[in-house]
Amino acid sequence: MNLAVVGGSAWFAGALSALLDGDETLRPVEIAEDPGGFARRGGAEPQIAILAAGMGREALLGTIRDWRRRYPALRTVIRLRRLRPELVRDAMQAGAWGCFAEDDAPEVVLATLRAVSAGRVSFPFVDFSSLRDDPFERLTRREREVLAALSRGWTNAQISARLGISENTVKYHLKIVYDKLEVSTRSMAVAKYLNYAID
Repeated sequence: MNLAVVGGSAWFAGALSALLDGDETLRPVEIAEDPGGFARRGGAEPQIAILAAGMGREALLGTIRDWRRRYPALRTVIRLRRLRPELVRDAMQAGAWGCFAEDDAPEVVLATLRAVSAGRVSFPFVDFSSLRDDPFERLTRREREVLAALSRGWTNAQISARLGISENTVKYHLKIVYDKLEVSTRSMAVAKYLNYAID
């Protein structure tokens, strides 16, 4: 099967090419610096794409969903900096076929790609029960929107205008967010959110 690598470092792409050298089932045919530059060209269309770009959580999941719509036959595998349970779960739900971590051994990467090429999903074991203790899992959709807006440096008035809610409602949501995240300031909430939102 033809394989594309999207994002990541030149070192990773080179190491992957070396790993697959001589492999009769997996052939690297395309490298793109970012998802926007990913294009399927000529007669060597990739059947598997490794999404290795370091990007925020929402951008990563959005890319998986977008590729699933645009290229329904494409099997997306993601390369994560770390195997965070909520990100593995959400990648599965978005339509990824598999994932591995940056520090996984070459044998693990190869086994993942071979499984996907054979038509099987391949995800590592993660303890999903730990999600019960994740404060971000307890945030409502609106609370997540307010927190994301806060992380962009918006004032309460700007959040109010962008989300179409009153400033008092913004303050109410922020109080709930602070309580759930166990923080007391905007900067502490933003710091926690950015650590969570970036893969």
